[in-house]
Amino acid sequence: MKRITFVFLIMFVCTVTTALAQNWSPQTADLLFMSNKDGNGEIYVQKGGTKEWVNLTNNPVSDNWPVWSPDGRRIVFQRRDSTMFDVWVMNADGSNQTRLTDDPDHDYIPSWSHDGKQITFTSWRREPADTGRAPHIYIMNADGSNQRRLVGVTLNTSAGAEWSPDGKYIVYSRRVRGEGADLFMAESNGKNERRLTDSDSYYGSPVFSPDGSKLAFYFDAGSSAQIVVMNLDGSGRKVLVAEGYNWYPKWSPDGKWITYTAYAPGENKQDLDIYAVSVNGKEAPVRIAVGPNRESESSWKPTR
Repeated sequence: MKRITFVFLIMFVCTVTTALAQNWSPQTADLLFMSNKDGNGEIYVQKGGTKEWVNLTNNPVSDNWPVWSPDGRRIVFQRRDSTMFDVWVMNADGSNQTRLTDDPDHDYIPSWSHDGKQITFTSWRREPADTGRAPHIYIMNADGSNQRRLVGVTLNTSAGAEWSPDGKYIVYSRRVRGEGADLFMAESNGKNERRLTDSDSYYGSPVFSPDGSKLAFYFDAGSSAQIVVMNLDGSGRKVLVAEGYNWYPKWSPDGKWITYTAYAPGENKQDLDIYAVSVNGKEAPVRIAVGPNRESESSWKPTR
Protein backbone atom coordinates (compact mmCIF):
# COMPACT_ATOMS: atom_id res chain seq x y z
CA MET A 1 0.00 0.00 0.00
CA LYS A 2 2.83 2.40 0.86
CA ARG A 3 4.52 1.66 -2.47
CA ILE A 4 1.30 2.37 -4.39
CA THR A 5 0.81 5.66 -2.53
CA PHE A 6 4.40 6.70 -3.26
CA VAL A 7 4.06 5.92 -6.97
CA PHE A 8 0.79 7.84 -7.10
CA LEU A 9 2.44 10.84 -5.42
CA ILE A 10 5.29 10.86 -7.95
CA MET A 11 2.81 10.67 -10.84
CA PHE A 12 0.80 13.56 -9.37
CA VAL A 13 3.88 15.77 -8.94
CA CYS A 14 5.02 15.06 -12.51
CA THR A 15 1.55 15.84 -13.86
CA VAL A 16 1.38 19.15 -12.00
CA THR A 17 4.92 20.10 -13.10
CA THR A 18 4.09 19.34 -16.73
CA ALA A 19 0.87 21.34 -16.53
CA LEU A 20 2.71 24.33 -15.07
CA ALA A 21 5.29 24.22 -17.86
CA GLN A 22 2.57 24.01 -20.51
CA ASN A 23 0.61 26.88 -18.97
CA TRP A 24 3.58 29.23 -18.57
CA SER A 25 3.45 32.40 -20.66
CA PRO A 26 5.11 35.84 -20.59
CA GLN A 27 1.80 37.44 -19.62
CA THR A 28 1.20 35.22 -16.56
CA ALA A 29 4.64 35.21 -14.93
CA ASP A 30 6.03 37.72 -12.42
CA LEU A 31 8.50 39.99 -14.22
CA LEU A 32 11.45 41.59 -12.41
CA PHE A 33 13.07 44.73 -13.87
CA MET A 34 14.37 48.23 -13.20
CA SER A 35 12.64 51.47 -14.12
CA ASN A 36 13.41 55.16 -13.67
CA LYS A 37 9.83 56.26 -14.22
CA ASP A 38 9.90 58.13 -10.90
CA GLY A 39 13.19 59.91 -11.60
CA ASN A 40 15.74 57.47 -10.18
CA GLY A 41 16.40 53.79 -10.78
CA GLU A 42 14.14 51.50 -8.78
CA ILE A 43 13.50 47.75 -8.90
CA TYR A 44 9.98 46.60 -9.66
CA VAL A 45 7.96 43.44 -10.05
CA GLN A 46 5.10 43.38 -12.51
CA LYS A 47 2.68 40.81 -11.17
CA GLY A 48 1.81 38.05 -13.62
CA GLY A 49 -1.48 38.50 -15.44
CA THR A 50 -1.73 42.18 -14.42
CA LYS A 51 -0.23 45.57 -15.23
CA GLU A 52 0.47 46.21 -11.55
CA TRP A 53 4.00 47.33 -10.69
CA VAL A 54 5.32 46.90 -7.16
CA ASN A 55 8.32 49.08 -6.18
CA LEU A 56 10.64 46.83 -4.19
CA THR A 57 13.50 49.22 -3.37
CA ASN A 58 11.72 52.58 -2.95
CA ASN A 59 14.63 54.83 -1.99
CA PRO A 60 16.31 57.99 -3.35
CA VAL A 61 19.48 56.31 -4.68
CA SER A 62 19.84 54.36 -7.93
CA ASP A 63 19.09 50.61 -7.98
CA ASN A 64 19.23 48.31 -10.99
CA TRP A 65 20.38 44.97 -12.44
CA PRO A 66 18.05 42.79 -10.32
CA VAL A 67 18.40 39.00 -10.46
CA TRP A 68 16.15 36.36 -8.88
CA SER A 69 17.76 33.70 -6.73
CA PRO A 70 17.20 30.20 -8.16
CA ASP A 71 14.37 29.54 -5.70
CA GLY A 72 12.75 32.94 -6.34
CA ARG A 73 12.91 33.94 -2.68
CA ARG A 74 15.65 36.58 -2.89
CA ILE A 75 16.88 39.22 -5.32
CA VAL A 76 20.46 40.39 -5.76
CA PHE A 77 20.99 43.81 -7.34
CA GLN A 78 23.40 46.72 -7.64
CA ARG A 79 22.95 50.05 -5.86
CA ARG A 80 24.77 53.27 -6.61
CA ASP A 81 25.04 55.20 -3.37
CA SER A 82 27.07 58.40 -3.71
CA THR A 83 29.60 57.63 -6.47
CA MET A 84 30.17 53.86 -6.21
CA PHE A 85 28.21 50.75 -7.11
CA ASP A 86 27.86 47.96 -4.56
CA VAL A 87 26.07 44.62 -4.54
CA TRP A 88 23.00 44.26 -2.35
CA VAL A 89 20.49 41.50 -1.68
CA MET A 90 16.88 41.57 -0.46
CA ASN A 91 13.91 39.29 -0.02
CA ALA A 92 11.59 38.90 -3.00
CA ASP A 93 9.10 41.32 -1.39
CA GLY A 94 11.78 44.03 -1.00
CA SER A 95 12.33 43.52 2.72
CA ASN A 96 15.66 42.99 4.49
CA GLN A 97 17.82 44.97 2.04
CA THR A 98 21.40 44.05 2.90
CA ARG A 99 24.68 45.36 1.53
CA LEU A 100 27.12 42.61 0.50
CA THR A 101 30.10 44.58 -0.85
CA ASP A 102 31.70 47.73 0.52
CA ASP A 103 34.88 48.37 -1.44
CA PRO A 104 36.20 51.81 -2.50
CA ASP A 105 35.88 50.68 -6.15
CA HIS A 106 32.83 49.64 -8.15
CA ASP A 107 31.19 46.23 -7.50
CA TYR A 108 28.29 45.46 -9.82
CA ILE A 109 26.50 43.08 -12.27
CA PRO A 110 25.84 40.23 -9.80
CA SER A 111 24.68 36.73 -10.69
CA TRP A 112 23.59 33.74 -8.56
CA SER A 113 25.15 30.30 -8.67
CA HIS A 114 22.80 27.46 -9.62
CA ASP A 115 22.25 26.49 -5.97
CA GLY A 116 21.93 30.06 -4.62
CA LYS A 117 24.95 29.65 -2.34
CA GLN A 118 27.35 31.94 -4.21
CA ILE A 119 27.24 35.17 -6.19
CA THR A 120 29.60 36.35 -8.92
CA PHE A 121 30.06 40.05 -9.60
CA THR A 122 32.36 42.36 -11.50
CA SER A 123 34.74 44.57 -9.54
CA TRP A 124 37.29 47.29 -10.28
CA ARG A 125 39.09 46.67 -6.99
CA ARG A 126 42.86 46.42 -7.12
CA GLU A 127 44.76 43.39 -5.87
CA PRO A 128 48.39 43.70 -4.59
CA ALA A 129 49.90 42.28 -7.80
CA ASP A 130 47.89 44.53 -10.14
CA THR A 131 49.60 47.34 -12.02
CA GLY A 132 46.33 49.27 -12.39
CA ARG A 133 42.58 49.07 -11.90
CA ALA A 134 40.53 47.03 -14.38
CA PRO A 135 37.27 45.04 -14.23
CA HIS A 136 37.57 41.39 -13.12
CA ILE A 137 35.09 38.66 -12.23
CA TYR A 138 34.83 38.03 -8.48
CA ILE A 139 32.90 35.53 -6.39
CA MET A 140 31.54 35.52 -2.83
CA ASN A 141 29.25 33.52 -0.61
CA ALA A 142 25.61 34.56 -0.70
CA ASP A 143 26.02 36.34 2.64
CA GLY A 144 28.89 38.46 1.27
CA SER A 145 31.70 36.53 2.93
CA ASN A 146 34.85 35.16 1.27
CA GLN A 147 35.08 37.71 -1.55
CA ARG A 148 37.82 36.80 -4.00
CA ARG A 149 38.86 37.16 -7.63
CA LEU A 150 37.61 34.30 -9.79
CA VAL A 151 39.13 34.95 -13.24
CA GLY A 152 42.66 36.30 -13.42
CA VAL A 153 42.37 37.99 -16.81
CA THR A 154 40.56 41.33 -16.92
CA LEU A 155 37.29 41.62 -18.84
CA ASN A 156 38.38 44.93 -20.36
CA THR A 157 34.71 45.87 -20.51
CA SER A 158 31.78 46.41 -18.16
CA ALA A 159 30.26 42.93 -18.22
CA GLY A 160 29.40 40.15 -15.81
CA ALA A 161 29.38 36.36 -15.61
CA GLU A 162 26.42 33.97 -15.80
CA TRP A 163 26.31 30.42 -14.41
CA SER A 164 25.29 27.25 -16.21
CA PRO A 165 22.23 25.47 -14.77
CA ASP A 166 24.38 22.60 -13.46
CA GLY A 167 26.86 24.99 -11.83
CA LYS A 168 29.86 23.63 -13.74
CA TYR A 169 30.56 26.64 -15.97
CA ILE A 170 30.38 30.39 -16.24
CA VAL A 171 30.07 32.45 -19.43
CA TYR A 172 31.01 36.09 -19.98
CA SER A 173 32.11 38.75 -22.48
CA ARG A 174 35.70 39.93 -22.67
CA ARG A 175 37.29 42.56 -24.86
CA VAL A 176 40.37 41.21 -26.58
CA ARG A 177 41.00 43.84 -29.24
CA GLY A 178 39.48 47.04 -30.56
CA GLU A 179 36.01 48.04 -29.42
CA GLY A 180 34.48 44.57 -29.70
CA ALA A 181 34.07 41.81 -27.12
CA ASP A 182 33.92 38.05 -27.51
CA LEU A 183 32.22 35.28 -25.56
CA PHE A 184 34.24 33.08 -23.25
CA MET A 185 33.32 30.08 -21.10
CA ALA A 186 35.28 28.74 -18.14
CA GLU A 187 34.80 26.20 -15.41
CA SER A 188 33.04 27.57 -12.34
CA ASN A 189 36.38 27.85 -10.54
CA GLY A 190 37.53 30.29 -13.26
CA LYS A 191 39.92 27.78 -14.85
CA ASN A 192 40.21 26.29 -18.34
CA GLU A 193 38.79 29.24 -20.20
CA ARG A 194 37.84 28.73 -23.84
CA ARG A 195 36.83 31.25 -26.46
CA LEU A 196 33.44 30.83 -28.14
CA THR A 197 33.55 33.68 -30.69
CA ASP A 198 36.33 35.50 -32.52
CA SER A 199 35.52 38.80 -34.24
CA ASP A 200 35.82 42.56 -33.95
CA SER A 201 32.12 42.90 -33.08
CA TYR A 202 30.55 43.14 -29.63
CA TYR A 203 28.94 40.05 -28.10
CA GLY A 204 27.20 40.97 -24.85
CA SER A 205 25.22 39.58 -21.91
CA PRO A 206 25.50 35.83 -22.65
CA VAL A 207 23.24 33.56 -20.61
CA PHE A 208 22.70 29.79 -20.58
CA SER A 209 19.37 28.25 -21.52
CA PRO A 210 17.58 26.37 -18.70
CA ASP A 211 18.78 23.01 -20.05
CA GLY A 212 22.34 24.32 -20.48
CA SER A 213 22.55 23.45 -24.17
CA LYS A 214 22.40 26.96 -25.68
CA LEU A 215 23.41 30.55 -25.12
CA ALA A 216 21.41 33.71 -25.72
CA PHE A 217 23.25 37.01 -26.15
CA TYR A 218 23.07 40.29 -27.98
CA PHE A 219 25.26 40.91 -31.01
CA ASP A 220 26.08 44.49 -31.95
CA ALA A 221 26.13 44.48 -35.73
CA GLY A 222 26.70 48.24 -35.99
CA SER A 223 23.38 49.26 -37.51
CA SER A 224 21.50 47.09 -34.98
CA ALA A 225 21.95 45.02 -31.86
CA GLN A 226 20.44 41.59 -32.44
CA ILE A 227 19.12 39.00 -30.01
CA VAL A 228 20.78 35.70 -30.94
CA VAL A 229 20.84 32.10 -29.68
CA MET A 230 23.40 29.43 -30.51
CA ASN A 231 24.73 26.07 -29.33
CA LEU A 232 27.66 26.05 -26.91
CA ASP A 233 30.05 25.07 -29.68
CA GLY A 234 28.99 28.07 -31.79
CA SER A 235 26.82 26.10 -34.20
CA GLY A 236 23.09 26.54 -34.82
CA ARG A 237 23.24 30.31 -34.61
CA LYS A 238 19.76 31.83 -34.89
CA VAL A 239 18.79 35.51 -34.91
CA LEU A 240 15.52 36.01 -32.99
CA VAL A 241 15.34 39.82 -33.22
CA ALA A 242 17.22 41.41 -36.12
CA GLU A 243 15.98 44.98 -36.31
CA GLY A 244 16.67 47.88 -33.95
CA TYR A 245 18.77 47.90 -30.80
CA ASN A 246 18.11 45.11 -28.31
CA TRP A 247 19.98 44.08 -25.16
CA TYR A 248 20.12 41.91 -22.02
CA PRO A 249 18.35 38.67 -23.00
CA LYS A 250 17.10 36.31 -20.29
CA TRP A 251 15.41 32.93 -20.80
CA SER A 252 11.98 31.97 -19.54
CA PRO A 253 11.91 29.07 -17.05
CA ASP A 254 10.64 26.70 -19.75
CA GLY A 255 13.27 27.79 -22.28
CA LYS A 256 10.68 28.78 -24.89
CA TRP A 257 10.83 32.58 -24.55
CA ILE A 258 13.42 35.28 -24.10
CA THR A 259 12.84 38.65 -22.48
CA TYR A 260 15.01 41.61 -23.50
CA THR A 261 15.32 45.40 -23.46
CA ALA A 262 14.76 47.52 -26.58
CA TYR A 263 13.91 51.04 -27.66
CA ALA A 264 10.24 51.89 -27.37
CA PRO A 265 8.44 52.82 -30.62
CA GLY A 266 9.10 56.40 -31.71
CA GLU A 267 12.08 58.69 -31.92
CA ASN A 268 12.81 59.05 -28.19
CA LYS A 269 16.04 57.12 -27.64
CA GLN A 270 15.77 57.63 -23.89
CA ASP A 271 12.62 55.49 -23.77
CA LEU A 272 13.29 51.77 -23.26
CA ASP A 273 10.70 49.04 -22.81
CA ILE A 274 10.76 45.32 -22.11
CA TYR A 275 9.85 42.78 -24.77
CA ALA A 276 9.54 39.03 -25.12
CA VAL A 277 10.17 36.85 -28.17
CA SER A 278 9.59 33.13 -28.67
CA VAL A 279 12.68 31.03 -29.27
CA ASN A 280 10.97 29.13 -32.08
CA GLY A 281 10.50 32.41 -33.94
CA LYS A 282 6.86 31.72 -34.75
CA GLU A 283 5.47 34.58 -32.67
CA ALA A 284 6.32 38.23 -33.17
CA PRO A 285 7.97 40.05 -30.23
CA VAL A 286 5.50 41.37 -27.66
CA ARG A 287 5.96 44.38 -25.37
CA ILE A 288 5.36 43.25 -21.79
CA ALA A 289 6.45 46.20 -19.60
CA VAL A 290 5.82 49.74 -20.79
CA GLY A 291 6.67 53.02 -19.12
CA PRO A 292 7.44 56.64 -20.04
CA ASN A 293 11.21 56.42 -19.56
CA ARG A 294 13.55 53.45 -19.13
CA GLU A 295 12.44 49.92 -18.29
CA SER A 296 15.33 47.48 -18.55
CA GLU A 297 17.21 44.38 -17.31
CA SER A 298 14.24 42.06 -16.96
CA SER A 299 13.82 38.44 -15.94
CA TRP A 300 10.92 36.13 -15.10
CA LYS A 301 10.49 34.55 -11.69
CA PRO A 302 11.84 30.99 -11.52
CA THR A 303 9.19 28.27 -11.30
CA ARG A 304 11.06 25.87 -9.03
